[in-house]
Amino acid sequence: MSFEWTYPGARWWKFDFHTHTPASKDTDAWQRAKGTADELTAEQWLLKYMSAGIDCVAVTDHNSGAWVDKLKTAYASMRIDPPEGFRELHLFPGVELSVNGGFHLLAVFNIDATSSDIDSLLGKVDYSGTKGDSDGVTRRSAADVVQAVLDAGALPIPAHADASKGLLQLKTEGSTQSALDHQTIELLLSNPGVLAMEVLTPATPKPSAYTQAKLNWAEVIGSDCHTFRGPAVPGSRYTWIKMAKPSLEGLRLALLDGQGISVRRSDDVEPFSPFDRPEHFVEAIEVADARFMGRSGKPTRLEFNPYFNAVVGGRGTGKSTVVHSLRLAFRRERELDASGDPSETFTRFNRVAKSRNELGGLLAATNIKITLSRDGIRHRLLWQQDGQGQNVEDWVEGEWINSENQAVTEQRFPIKLFSQGQIAALAGESQQTLLKVIDDAAETAGAKDLLESAASGFFSTCAKLRELSVSLKGRDALNQSLQDVQRKLARFESSGHAEILKSYQRTSRQSRELDKQFESVDELAENIREVAKGLFTDDLPVGGFDPIIDADALGVVSELAASVMQAHAQLEAIAQQLDDDNGALREQLSQSGWQVRVEKAKEEYDALKTDLQSQGVNDPSEYGRLVQERQRLDAEASRLNELKKQFDDLKARAKVQIDEVWSARRAVSDKRAQFLQDTLADNRFVRIKLIPYSRDPLAIDRSLRDLLGVPDRFKDDIYAESQGGSAAKGIVADLLLAAHLLDTPMTPATQQIEDAVRQVQSRLISACRGKDEFSGWFNKYLTGEIAKRPEIINHISCWFPEDGLQVEYSRKGNGKDFQSIGQASAGQRAAAMLAFLLAHGDEPLILDQPEDDLDNHLIYELVVQQIRANKQRRQLIIVTHNPNIVVNGDAEMIHVLDFNHQCFVSQAGSLQDKPMREEICKVMEGGEDAFQRRYLRLRKIE
Repeated sequence: MSFEWTYPGARWWKFDFHTHTPASKDTDAWQRAKGTADELTAEQWLLKYMSAGIDCVAVTDHNSGAWVDKLKTAYASMRIDPPEGFRELHLFPGVELSVNGGFHLLAVFNIDATSSDIDSLLGKVDYSGTKGDSDGVTRRSAADVVQAVLDAGALPIPAHADASKGLLQLKTEGSTQSALDHQTIELLLSNPGVLAMEVLTPATPKPSAYTQAKLNWAEVIGSDCHTFRGPAVPGSRYTWIKMAKPSLEGLRLALLDGQGISVRRSDDVEPFSPFDRPEHFVEAIEVADARFMGRSGKPTRLEFNPYFNAVVGGRGTGKSTVVHSLRLAFRRERELDASGDPSETFTRFNRVAKSRNELGGLLAATNIKITLSRDGIRHRLLWQQDGQGQNVEDWVEGEWINSENQAVTEQRFPIKLFSQGQIAALAGESQQTLLKVIDDAAETAGAKDLLESAASGFFSTCAKLRELSVSLKGRDALNQSLQDVQRKLARFESSGHAEILKSYQRTSRQSRELDKQFESVDELAENIREVAKGLFTDDLPVGGFDPIIDADALGVVSELAASVMQAHAQLEAIAQQLDDDNGALREQLSQSGWQVRVEKAKEEYDALKTDLQSQGVNDPSEYGRLVQERQRLDAEASRLNELKKQFDDLKARAKVQIDEVWSARRAVSDKRAQFLQDTLADNRFVRIKLIPYSRDPLAIDRSLRDLLGVPDRFKDDIYAESQGGSAAKGIVADLLLAAHLLDTPMTPATQQIEDAVRQVQSRLISACRGKDEFSGWFNKYLTGEIAKRPEIINHISCWFPEDGLQVEYSRKGNGKDFQSIGQASAGQRAAAMLAFLLAHGDEPLILDQPEDDLDNHLIYELVVQQIRANKQRRQLIIVTHNPNIVVNGDAEMIHVLDFNHQCFVSQAGSLQDKPMREEICKVMEGGEDAFQRRYLRLRKIE
């Protein structure tokens, strides 16, 4: 372990069950080194196991405890003056007994045992050989030896049971007959005090006597080290044991839990990382100055293990207060359905009681602190009833400092929290709460964001289309005007006078343009003169400078003023030059060939005018006006044509975008469906299938009414349930009729239901535009709505029924005979939802009394087994009053709450602690006597 394990409760310890010291005669290398400089010392022996990372070591010499005291003395000295390489090591005194009948038995004592205790045991079993050697056996029978070990307070563990001198060694390879006396084996197998055996090869077949006894002894392993060279050295083989702190009682309970729960071998095929913590877990909660908890300056603090934590206690001891406080600190108030019982319970707690008789679990000064680990970084969430102060603190270099990011969000601090009754509510009539849980677990937020983005893009495009549509309304009239002008001009141009008129208009336009050029130069020259006028320097203040003393400075000022005056003169000269050049060029133009063409065009136009007037045409310039009008209309037509092109492009873009909206909506369903398939593929308790776009008429009806803004009217048009012999009516009924005709039991007709949804959208849009799709009043309502909010058509195009869920449960929890959850009892529904919650996720999961409404047989089959499977990947905090969950779920950390004017923690620790076991028995079973009486009554019934 590369870090210090600071968490409370049970943890994993690396245990070597079988070791030898020089006290064993068959340690040849160590025996030869005696009396030499290489003689092995107790300190050297201990350091070898320390360097191998062993936490607990059973000292099990052959029929001897000679080195037990020597090792304990050496270890005590090393603790006082630690040598290099020292680490904590827990010594379990023991002995490897050569038992009458031909097998070896490990006897493991508590850590406070001594060499004398080993000698006493050797005396009781009447060992006949040499201490430290295996040249003799016990004179007492095997059964008596095992009982003597138990009577001495030690644990009997058959050594290398599947190998030579092993209790379960087979007579011949491939057989199931024991090499030892059958009666001897049966007597040992019938002793309930034997909880484990050392097994070298787990795959080795067991004798028929063992398998027929249906025993499930824990299979441990030790190094059986006789030398520090070769394969059997410290750290080569060991067993992981889970206990709060090393003790014989903790070891006994771990062995009782058995393989895979509190016992793991170093040679397990399945990878095992005992100190891999979840990415997110709660370290502690501290509640101060609540109404019934943490008063009088003594905050109530619960420290948690990264794995499974149980909170137990009688009614009114504050169990739910802990859950409510977690909900407040994590800001998860909105996760509760406002209309449900869990929400009402939380609301009663989440208020300040102003008098003794008022409801409320808080006071004005209530504050809550949550210490948690997020991706290896420690944070602290703060909550105060008055809403003041910081929200988040970070642990930096040994102290808490205000976090730069004060946001407490579900993404930053993920947690799943279910209050009492909330699990059962998931299986209620409304599927939206369950769908929200699925979305959170399936991480559909990204897909939903894409859907929202696609819809927003579509809405934006449609808004631009509406704007352009207004601008294009006069386009047809303008085109007609342009055609009229072009027709008139055609008459003019066909009369033979067009060239004269065109020439005159062209030269007139040219003259105007050239006049503008000369005028602009005149304006430039005037602007330059205006700039020149502004070029001067301010006079120095009177008396500010002395003519003699400051002469040099005054000289610089004079030069500066002269420079400015020079610039002034230069600008005046430039302006004059522009005037001169402008005038000269005007004159040059007046003498040019262009001027001759202008005058000729004017003369021809005047002659044409006179001629036309003589013919009764008073305004020959009408042609020019028409030409100008055509030019204006051409420009406007070009502008509108460009807008029409934009309109057509946007319309095509809107078509693409609505397809993208549909694709994004399908992606949401696909992600949900894939998650459910992956998560529940092998689940024996629950099966949930996604029904794209749902088949729930009431849910679709609510969704459509929310869209249209009609909470309760137009039932016959939208949805009217069937009554008596009449069929259901309305567009929802039509939609579901199409789905019903096309769906199969195994495959919902997704494409066909999408076509039906498009048909609903099309009919609604047509009605909005004035087509008689529905009843008169509903048509009138829709046309009125589009007048008030024209964007409603676009929202109709992006309307989809929400997905539905087909939830089924296995009646016996065996993965068979799945039936609709609608036919389930309250307990079966709760079991199905709980199975789903426990089947996915890696964030902390907090459950308040999940066993409520559960059938008793499901508590072990479902809850306990799922807890064991979950807790290595995620932290569990379960409030419960069921002993099965605490005991068989193998809680690493337990808090027992009690009430004495205030709610408080009466016990905190693990089941290894005797006071904790007594408290659990008292709280959950009514005490040991009551438990025994019930047990006896049940046995008598049998």
